[in-house]
Amino acid sequence: MSSEQIELRNALGQFATGVTVVTTFDEEQKPVGVTASSFNSVSLDPPLILWSLSKNALSMPAFKTSGGFNVHVLAAHQQDMSNNFARSQGDKFESVAFATCEQGFPVLPEYAALFRCRTYFEYEGGDHIIFVGEVLEHKTNDLPVLIFHGGKYAEAQAKPTELPDAGIDLESGQFSENFLLYLISRAHFQTSQPIRASWSDKGLSDEEYFCISLLSMNGDLSKDAIGERLRHTGHAPDNEIFARLERKGLVSFTGSGECHLEEAGRDVFIELLAQSKSLEEELAKHFTQGELQTAINVMKKIIAITGKDIPNLW
Repeated sequence: MSSEQIELRNALGQFATGVTVVTTFDEEQKPVGVTASSFNSVSLDPPLILWSLSKNALSMPAFKTSGGFNVHVLAAHQQDMSNNFARSQGDKFESVAFATCEQGFPVLPEYAALFRCRTYFEYEGGDHIIFVGEVLEHKTNDLPVLIFHGGKYAEAQAKPTELPDAGIDLESGQFSENFLLYLISRAHFQTSQPIRASWSDKGLSDEEYFCISLLSMNGDLSKDAIGERLRHTGHAPDNEIFARLERKGLVSFTGSGECHLEEAGRDVFIELLAQSKSLEEELAKHFTQGELQTAINVMKKIIAITGKDIPNLW
């Protein structure tokens, strides 16, 4: 590639694009897929889209003969999927689960948008072939999209508007959906509800769960130390709670009187922690990395401002 071509490529890279994976089947009915950022809309009537593929691409024969393809607009969390299908060698579908559409072409399990197409036209475009597809069906998911800009992955984020009024009316005793403390409380309630149900199903009270989680993160602690650290939660364990945990074989007490988490207790906590991690990963798919980091920073700042006298759990 000449220096002039490199400069042109860099200049074109200033135009941010989405990232897609286009899939089809070859003549032997083997799945074929490529990463493409050349996707664009053409027409609403008839519904047409286009994308382009290098003439030298190993997958070119499959796309020229299959009669159609599926275009997956990738979500922000699918960078690994993009890298996988950008490879020129190897079985790209080796570790990728997929279904097939009515046309028989591969459909990836996740995407921000999907366009099922039949091949409408093919055009010569220099060192590429431009494929125009007629959209037979389309689907969308409420997920942030993956962006490519300046040779790197990026994130699409709407420009912030002015902070909406919280809408608190003290005279009538009402508030709007923008009340920050209400939102924090409701988010906590909704995200913790599945895990609370799980520890309840295991016969654990809130006090018992908080106790084993604290011990898992800190090691042996005295009853007083546990009570002090959990007092702010409203779920500090009393002697009956400690006795119940001991009867269940989840904790024991050392010669010095400290509470020790037994292997059975740690196993229960790890199982619940894994469930929490799975929920977090599912939620994270709906946010960009920048949004997640902002949310983490905001939560930490709120905790720092409002909880100077509250001990950490670790």
